Amino acid sequence: MNRIVTKYKKNQSHIALTAHRVLEKMPGNPVFPDPPAALAKLAKVLPQFQKALAQAAGRDKHWVSIKNDKKIIVLDLLGKLTSYVTDKSKGDRTIILSSGFDANKERSKTGSEPFIEKLEVKLGAAGEATTIARNVKGTRAYAHQYTTEPPGPKTEWVAVGSSVNRYTFRGLTSEKRYWFRIVAIGSRNRKAYSPIVSKVIQ
Repeated sequence: MNRIVTKYKKNQSHIALTAHRVLEKMPGNPVFPDPPAALAKLAKVLPQFQKALAQAAGRDKHWVSIKNDKKIIVLDLLGKLTSYVTDKSKGDRTIILSSGFDANKERSKTGSEPFIEKLEVKLGAAGEATTIARNVKGTRAYAHQYTTEPPGPKTEWVAVGSSVNRYTFRGLTSEKRYWFRIVAIGSRNRKAYSPIVSKVIQ
């Protein structure tokens, strides 16, 4: 039997509306006494996402890039909150709806897991590097990332959200080593990480 799970529309026009509704209904809701840190983080990033949405409407490339970055963050936070609400609700539709999310029956066949078999990094002109995901499966969006330090558990990655499997970073420091990866985002916000590739920038 299909269970009732937490859902929300992931198209851009509904993401901000869902986040706003969740921030109205979940804080102080006795059904959700111990919400994850994602709720507080969502309250901070949502105004930034809404501002970027408004500015990106004019097709300014800088603001479009900022909007895509914030969208990745908001989707990640909403994904964590849907998992929490689904767990707390135990399949109760009314409880799910009280969180600000929608509720639907889970499909018996789930989408394929996101997967990136290979990451290719091509160096271009001075200060440029292009990340390309190869043999991609089950992916709806990507986060192209780099760091200037050997990756570890506390590494902070610079990330750019994208709907395509390649992205060119510009303005990187020549003769400096960078580490690159791509995060694949699939259905129900499931994630997979590509192998990490290191390059010295031209």
